[in-house]
Amino acid sequence: MDSDSSKAKGLKACSACASAKVRCDIAAGQTRCKRCDRLDKGCSAQPRGSHSRKSIKKYGKDDFLRLESKFETVAQLLSTPSPLPPARPGNTSDKVPIRASNTIPPPSAESHLYSLFTQPLPPETLLAAYSMLELYRQEMMSLFPFVFISLDESPEKLFRERPVLYMAIMVVACQQDVQVQQDLAQRWREEFSRRLWVRGETSLQLLQGLLVYLACNLMHTAMSLVTELGLDKEPLSSSNTAPGALDDVTYNQITRAERTHEERRCYLGAYWTNSLLRMCVKDMIAMPSKPSIDEGCLVLERDMQFPSDIYLVHLVRVQQVANSVSATLYQDLDDHGSNASSTTLMAVSHLEKEIEKVRATFRPGLPHQPLLMMSYYLLQIYLYKIGMDDGFNQPESTNTSLFVAKLSHLLVSCLGAVKALIDVFLSLANSIILSIPYPNWIQMGHSIFVFSRLLITHRSFWEPGILTDVPDFIASLERISNKIDAAMNQGMHLSPPRSLPAVFSKMRERLIDISRKVEESSRTNTRANIGVEGASASDVLDPSSTVMDEQTETLLYSFFAEGGLM
Repeated sequence: MDSDSSKAKGLKACSACASAKVRCDIAAGQTRCKRCDRLDKGCSAQPRGSHSRKSIKKYGKDDFLRLESKFETVAQLLSTPSPLPPARPGNTSDKVPIRASNTIPPPSAESHLYSLFTQPLPPETLLAAYSMLELYRQEMMSLFPFVFISLDESPEKLFRERPVLYMAIMVVACQQDVQVQQDLAQRWREEFSRRLWVRGETSLQLLQGLLVYLACNLMHTAMSLVTELGLDKEPLSSSNTAPGALDDVTYNQITRAERTHEERRCYLGAYWTNSLLRMCVKDMIAMPSKPSIDEGCLVLERDMQFPSDIYLVHLVRVQQVANSVSATLYQDLDDHGSNASSTTLMAVSHLEKEIEKVRATFRPGLPHQPLLMMSYYLLQIYLYKIGMDDGFNQPESTNTSLFVAKLSHLLVSCLGAVKALIDVFLSLANSIILSIPYPNWIQMGHSIFVFSRLLITHRSFWEPGILTDVPDFIASLERISNKIDAAMNQGMHLSPPRSLPAVFSKMRERLIDISRKVEESSRTNTRANIGVEGASASDVLDPSSTVMDEQTETLLYSFFAEGGLM
């Protein structure tokens, strides 16, 4: 590539490097960049106009028709009256038949489960509702300890007083018929939208239902409900004669009352979920670690109304450390410039001690210790994967061998945490596999994603004795697939049958695709690294070696991270 002519046009990278979004280095007097030369790729200048502002797309008639159709669907949803009465305490004899939305297939006469959202519940459906509520209590509630349903709650009472929460529980517990579950989920989303967006309702039962029906794309709504309900604010304790007391005259009175345990669980649940999704899926607005987080943990740990409360407290404390890791490594260190690598290594040493302090609090006998250990190992992964960061791999000191040794320690530790998390997942009972909530699947998926990246990251660094290889990765995916198959097979023989959402039926073929793509990427990098013993340190530490092809990333994220499970 003619570097002078390229730079004269303002294009600094060749076509191959620009496509991979990596640095393109061209030595003086050379016609090819270092990366293309090492990987034996075609090195050519980007065509003229590559960085030009693209012309505004002209929309055709089909685009406008699709947009018009979406508007009509939304308008129809907003104009349709709610099939449910407002949430209210006390008895009611209102008979409000559920209306089938135009966006949902009509109820099938073959399944009484379609009547789960009808008041009053028909006798056969009522029996199913009792069974599903008990399934939620026994198998699911302790794993997702943000919404507790007491033993004196019946389906009728729950439906009457907290209908959105009741509907969400029925959706997640309807595991005997995946098609019915999907239809009920759509009806729940419509009812939730009516109450929140049309009626402007903000209530604790909406937030509880939302947490039960948790999915990634609903997290922002949960955060807004936390704010609307004032759960992120401290109860006012100042004197009426304190400076600025008049400012509180019009203040929402909800902040004056002592928080209930239900409110604390919801608040901590939203915080935990927000933090976990920020670690594993995508960067979103963070819920700050306010004093109310610590206060909620202390109160729940002190009173411990239910065994699941202590599990919730430990989950939240793990994520508090995760937020510290995020602030220290992935935000603050962006401003350190050339000193980022040395500063990062010092910060990692300090954060390692903080993580071990969290591990020391996991005393024997804690509820769901394996799931807590999954959170602990994910925290380690989050810390150590900084070693794969593009900006971290530039040695600024003369002692390159020491830097490489420390970087290898980060990558080896990250690999160890990944394998430990997978082993814990494989040790879970099949009944737990059928019940774990969506965030736990996100933990598992993120571990697989990091595992695949480690296979193609700095392969020339790894010592032969600790080299992980593609067969090890493929074997791990096979074990995960077999574990899920075994859980689903066991679930089909239960009464009533239990099944995971339909997306898991494609698990095996999706994991095979992931294995194939990772193997191809790994083989390419292995060939590229042959004969690099004489390469300079800057060549060995080239950030481009951390880049995974987009198709592999798409396969991983499409299964584990995009949207919800239903």
